[in-house]
Amino acid sequence: MLQLSVVSLQQEELLLAGSPDNSGKKLWRPSWKGVIMTLLVGSNIILIRIIESLVYKGRSLENEISLLRMNITQSSADQLRRMMEIRKQLCLNTGEKPDGCTLCPDGWLRHRENCYYFSSVREYRTWDESREVCEEMGAHLLVIEDREQQEFINRSINQQTDIKFWMGLYRDGDGWRWVDGGHYDTSLLQISEEYSGDCVWWEADSGFDKDDCQYKHNCICQKRALKI
Repeated sequence: MLQLSVVSLQQEELLLAGSPDNSGKKLWRPSWKGVIMTLLVGSNIILIRIIESLVYKGRSLENEISLLRMNITQSSADQLRRMMEIRKQLCLNTGEKPDGCTLCPDGWLRHRENCYYFSSVREYRTWDESREVCEEMGAHLLVIEDREQQEFINRSINQQTDIKFWMGLYRDGDGWRWVDGGHYDTSLLQISEEYSGDCVWWEADSGFDKDDCQYKHNCICQKRALKI
């Protein structure tokens, strides 16, 4: 048994060192340590190449982002400059300060922060129809807010005599209310109780009065002016 063990050990040493072939030359057999070292070196080389590629792509992407930001910044600056020029021209035409102003659409009158539209002679509508038309234009029927505004509207109406204009005051239950939800202030206007009706109109010669909401008159629309 001892002799067999010695022989086995000698054979293993021969395999590790290389065994001779039939011609008497030793055959080379790589050891497991060499194979592992070769694999490790190859893996490191591949990993280095991958990292280099990712770094290069990252730098390229960063450069593209920087260029895109520069273009956006330049474009925004050009647009802002153009907008400032347009605002300057528009505000100079209104006689207000060149650093900003309030504007109204064509055909509307501006007073302080509001715009007003007086429908033409042939635009006869019921009170509900007039309310809908104003809302379609982003406005509401006229709401009297203070005495100065009331005087402005009165001056504008005096230029269109004998025309009745629906305004935004209507009967809500037992009281009167404006279309914007505000309560009726008797100090600004007085509604006559001589005639029946649930909707109020304004006429240059007759002042304020109520009428059947189904009657057709002109109307006055009101909305906030555009600030630029």
